[in-house]
This record gives sequence, structure tokens and C-alpha cells, in this order.
Amino acid sequence: MSASLVLRRRLAGELRALRLQTGLSQEQVAEYLDASAYKIVRIENAQSSIGMSDLRQLLTLYKVDAETRDRLIDLGRNARKRGGWWSSYRDVLPGPYVQLEAEASLIRNYQPSMVPGLLQTPDYARAVVQSSSLAISPDEIERRVTVRMKRQERLYDAENPLELHALIDEAVLYRQAGEERVMQAQLEHLIEAAALDNVSLRVLPYDAGLYPAVGNPFVILTFAESVDPDVALCENRVGEKYFHDAEEVSGFHADFRQMTKVSLDEAASVKLIKRTITEVGTQR
Repeated sequence: MSASLVLRRRLAGELRALRLQTGLSQEQVAEYLDASAYKIVRIENAQSSIGMSDLRQLLTLYKVDAETRDRLIDLGRNARKRGGWWSSYRDVLPGPYVQLEAEASLIRNYQPSMVPGLLQTPDYARAVVQSSSLAISPDEIERRVTVRMKRQERLYDAENPLELHALIDEAVLYRQAGEERVMQAQLEHLIEAAALDNVSLRVLPYDAGLYPAVGNPFVILTFAESVDPDVALCENRVGEKYFHDAEEVSGFHADFRQMTKVSLDEAASVKLIKRTITEVGTQR
């Protein structure tokens, strides 16, 4: 597994802090490197990696001590390593999310209309992918489902399991995805997943009324190292929008806390899912 994207974010943060400490503007740094200011912006936003030659020049410009220089050069080398298992699926992965998720220690996920990807069964995931586009090929559907199942392995990692806090609206339990048997199996899988020590699954019931972010899914990723700031993601048909600013991310945290307060507790959530399974079964 490669942590290249997370490490690139860490390096970008340190380089930005060093530049600010020296009182230099991005334009001045760009002139020093004989590069465009846009290049410096992308490096400091972790949108592109920095070459080792440029990194050494910047560390000289920022007058860092020998210990810091060695540490950041080592960080720069590791940040440039190629990606992990997801590299083979770049054609079906439009953004950096899977890389970030692979290195996260805690995921907070709110979904108002479908089961979170980390908790989907293969058949449910297949139905979701098929519904996303009429033009998608059978081969791409299977590749997307494979990626989704690969991501879920983190939940069952005995040494370093991913912690997942999932909030789903009650509507998710009733929204049909595929055939009835698919939905039945998916609901049963939710109950099994909820029994995992590292998974917290809670349902926002209809009688909770309107709550923060209602209808707008989002994810918050938290990392083991405190130097790696949280990231929030909102996704829709147009694309992915990432939030890195601490104040913006704190707003997502506040919404998630409030939504958790008005949700059913874990036991009551499982009870509701079981009741839904029974209701679906008796309607056949």
C-alpha cells in the first residue's frame, strides 16, 4: 500500500508553512525556481508532486536546518512513490478519493439515498453503478464493483482496521436497488457489518424531521497522524469537491455531530433494519 497522496499533502503543508515563515510570496518562490506561480500553488495544494531538485532548492531558500532538510527530502522521496492497488483501476477512479480512503484511519459518512460504498454487497453495488449511467459498459460496471469490494477489505483488516461511522437516512432502507433479493441481502449485510467493533451504523429516522445537510451526502476522512489534516468530500453527478480548509471541515464535523444526536442509537438502528426486512418479506 502506498501513502503517496497523504505524504504529498503532508509535504505540501510543511512547504507552505516554511514559505510563510520566511515571509515570501508564491510569486517570489516561483521566480526563484524560474517557474510559474501556478506551479507553486499546485505544489502547496498537493495537486502535483514536487521534483527532488526543486525541493532541495526550496529548502535552501527557506534556510532549514540539516535535520529538517533530511526529513523533508526523505518525505519528498516517499511522496513520489507510485500508487497502490488502485493504480490498475485509474480508468474508473475519477479522483483521489480511494487513495485518501486507503490511508484514512476513520471515515465519517452520511448517505441520504443509498447504502455507503463501504457497506454495499456486490449485487447492490452493481445495481448502483448500472443506475449511474445508461452508457456504462458491462466491463466497466464489473471493474467498478471490484474496486468497491477491494475498498471494503480495510474494514476486515485484523492489524489495522478502518473505523467507519455511517449515518444513513431511513429512506435508504426502502429505496429498491435491483431485485427484491438484492435488497434483502443488502439489509442483512448491514446488520452483519453493524456487529463489527470498528463499524458504527446509525439510521436517521423519518421522525427526526429536517436536519443539517439533509439530502446532501458527504464524507469526512481522518488520518492517524495528527499532522495530516482531515478532508471532507461532497460528490454529485458533476464531480467531486474536496474541502481541506480547517474551518470548512469543522462545519462538516458539526453537522455530523448534530445528525448523530438526532439519529437512532446503534441497537435501535439494527432493530429498524430487521423490521424493514420483515416488512419487505411480507409484501412479496
